[in-house]
Amino acid sequence: MCADLTACTYKQLQHEASLSMQFWDNPTVDGFQCLLMTPKPLIRTSDHVFQLCELVKLQSSCKKLNLLSELMDHSGDYIHTALPFILSLLQQGLSQRIHLLTHSLSPDPKWSVESEAPKHKAQPPLSFGLLLRTEVSSSVLERGPPADSPKAAEFRQLWGPRSELRRFQDGDITEAVLWDGESTCQKRLVPKQIITHLLQLHADIPKSCVRYVGAMVDDVIKTGSEVSGTGEEESLVVVQSYDDLSRKLWRLEGLPLTITAVQGAHPALRYTQVFPPRPLKLEYSFFDREKTSRSLVPKEGKPCPVYITPITVICHMEGSGKWPHDRLAIQHIRAAFHIQLGELLRKHYSYTCRGHGRPAGGVAFPAARSLYCSQVATTFAFLIFFSFPHRWPSFASFICSPPLTGGTIR
Repeated sequence: MCADLTACTYKQLQHEASLSMQFWDNPTVDGFQCLLMTPKPLIRTSDHVFQLCELVKLQSSCKKLNLLSELMDHSGDYIHTALPFILSLLQQGLSQRIHLLTHSLSPDPKWSVESEAPKHKAQPPLSFGLLLRTEVSSSVLERGPPADSPKAAEFRQLWGPRSELRRFQDGDITEAVLWDGESTCQKRLVPKQIITHLLQLHADIPKSCVRYVGAMVDDVIKTGSEVSGTGEEESLVVVQSYDDLSRKLWRLEGLPLTITAVQGAHPALRYTQVFPPRPLKLEYSFFDREKTSRSLVPKEGKPCPVYITPITVICHMEGSGKWPHDRLAIQHIRAAFHIQLGELLRKHYSYTCRGHGRPAGGVAFPAARSLYCSQVATTFAFLIFFSFPHRWPSFASFICSPPLTGGTIR
């Protein structure tokens, strides 16, 4: 029953047994259906999957790994001969990046006694699965032992020419391997770089024989930017801009009511928007500056300005019992809030603010609010809503801009 049982298969058995006990002990889950009736192909139980094609290449792997005596023990079956050593090599290289390395073998072939046995190279590709540690699997740096450590030679032997001495900020000089990856989606494929490098270096298996399936859906949502990405970096920039705006709002003094909370209400602030708003740099030669409203007006014959997606933010104000009962008076007080907030932003942070709105159901319902961030010389728009307790929400609309970036394009 345990013939040809590899160490990875044994660890997989332990992992599956642990998960099975968790299902059986959970009264809210139908353990029988989950464990005994639900198919579990490798693609569903692993984060990344890859296959080794052209299995005839494993003959050269046996020679490279000096497995000729083991090959004789397996009667020339170079697949079963090389597999344990390949698994050990990958386990050593992936190390802390994975929870589990699994593999699957095709069933033993059957043939008629009147015909020749099928060739080993006729077997289907070998399949492998990776259960990743997401917190470290995408790290581009593989830091090794110090240069004077006895383990440094083993590290250099494992990684070959990719290993090099590096000096770190803490002053240590150690062996290290730096993998390629600028964007987050590229870093997610660092395990692929490790696998192809180790197989080529130690087992003479070329990159063309590795069919890797991981983060393939990312190709659907990649943008046309210079550094190909899937939105993680753009979302981080949005969150940083929101944090900067939030800190400035919290530090404001002089408002009739105190801001009690600043809440982001946009999918990009929750990292759930596929295409988050991107910072845009305006081409000011396409605009004329309108002095009265301090706005940018597109020139005739120039391209239409790009649409800047607003990022929704809610400012919660403290309660007050001094609100009037007249609707027109409430509108005037809210307008005074808008004017006062614009003056404070202009005074303390050099933003140019302009409030505007449109009537909706007889109540002034401001339409939009934009903020152009000068920290990176790019443009972001923030649509800020003000919420007053015990009153309907008041929605302020400003277009805020540092002096160097111009005014509104709306």
